[in-house]
Amino acid sequence: MAGLDCPRKLWQLLWDRSSAAPFGGMSQLIMEMGTRFGTLAHQLYPGATLIDVDFRNLDQALLDTEAAIASGASTILEACFVYDHFRVVSDVVERQADGSWHLVEVKSSTSVKARHIPDLAYQKWVMQQAGFRVSRCSVLHANRSGSWPDVASIFKLVDVTEEVNDWTPNVEPALEIMRPLMVKGSAAPEARPLFSRKCHDCPFKETVCWKDIDGFTIYDVINASCLPALEAEGILYINDISEEQKEQTLNKKDRANVDRIQQQRIDINQDVIKDRLNELVTPIYFLDFESIATAVPLFDSIAPWKQLAFQYSLHVLHEDGRLEHCEYLHRDASDPSEAVAKRLCEDIGDVGSIVVYFANMERGVLNSLRNQFPEYAPALKSMTERLWDLHPVFEKHYRHWKFGSKSSIKVVLPTLVPGLSYKDLEIQEGGSASLGWLQMIESDDETSRELLARDLLAYCGLDTLAMVRLLEVLKS
Repeated sequence: MAGLDCPRKLWQLLWDRSSAAPFGGMSQLIMEMGTRFGTLAHQLYPGATLIDVDFRNLDQALLDTEAAIASGASTILEACFVYDHFRVVSDVVERQADGSWHLVEVKSSTSVKARHIPDLAYQKWVMQQAGFRVSRCSVLHANRSGSWPDVASIFKLVDVTEEVNDWTPNVEPALEIMRPLMVKGSAAPEARPLFSRKCHDCPFKETVCWKDIDGFTIYDVINASCLPALEAEGILYINDISEEQKEQTLNKKDRANVDRIQQQRIDINQDVIKDRLNELVTPIYFLDFESIATAVPLFDSIAPWKQLAFQYSLHVLHEDGRLEHCEYLHRDASDPSEAVAKRLCEDIGDVGSIVVYFANMERGVLNSLRNQFPEYAPALKSMTERLWDLHPVFEKHYRHWKFGSKSSIKVVLPTLVPGLSYKDLEIQEGGSASLGWLQMIESDDETSRELLARDLLAYCGLDTLAMVRLLEVLKS
């Protein structure tokens, strides 16, 4: 799949893997969930033969797979097949009555994704070249309607045989392009910035292809539909876009962002901001949740990928200017939902605006808790109605050229409040917070648990303090 994403990515993985940047917290969490989900799927196939796979040396796995097939195994988990230079490890293969095989790919996503099809097509091609006929292909993915601990309910099997058959003719041409890159000593393909979702999470993006980039590029700011015309002109940096190109190529929003960056300008709509600030009612609460969603539910009666809030930070700005801080972190391996709802109702009064940054998250958590716990529903409903979102102010009415086209708190804060930064924290983004909480509740080491708790509290606390300071900037 790496070769389909990008030839340079494939080359790096084969011959210069050490250049990869460390995976971020969210990527680590997703990979961990994929591993757990795949392992749990084995329970759906009692009596199956499980191949012990060492990806550093697949020769033994290949021999074990051949032995399992020869012995008449009906279902094999982690089966290994090889043809020429190409090897695959298939999650599940089931022998059919006519001697053909049913190929199953286990994915922790909640639906079949477009990229699953070429993955299965490649596996099918290798199996068939190796002499094994594949008559059926399926994706076994997470089922949002399932409920733990009913293991079978959290999986859903979807037949994609037709889609895989349609894609299979593309396999050989794609492999012919990749084949030269698989030769040791082959020249590395060109490394250059590209606009692609496939680049977004690539571990070589910042260390290889983008390592010499200095300044805003068209890929940071410009709408995807406008990029081809600029690429055709050889434009990479925003500062190189001419007035004529702006008029002919860019939409209104992009032109405004480009002008602002080129002129290093700050645009502030003071009247709108003043009106928004006048909506605030004291005491003013600043609220931020941290949550986790997992493919394999952590607690009973939970569906795959359901968001669970395990922590919140709450700064309270009183009418006399006094700033108070409350916080809650669920520290044990139990469902945190009721404890979060109870403490929240104790910490937030019946009157006062509740400032958040990007309200969809907090609104979703509050509504979920409200539906789960009727005894807290009136108070939680009141909180939902009092949410005041800081994000649209910086998205539309306070635009600093250093924001580029973005408006997240991680971008806005260091620009407007340079004294506050996430860079010195052990946890610096939400994915790492989710992973940290999972590690904390599963750890048997008390010292490790305390360190993780400290880091979680520091991160979430900075989120709400950041909102306090940003509101001060707006008021000034």
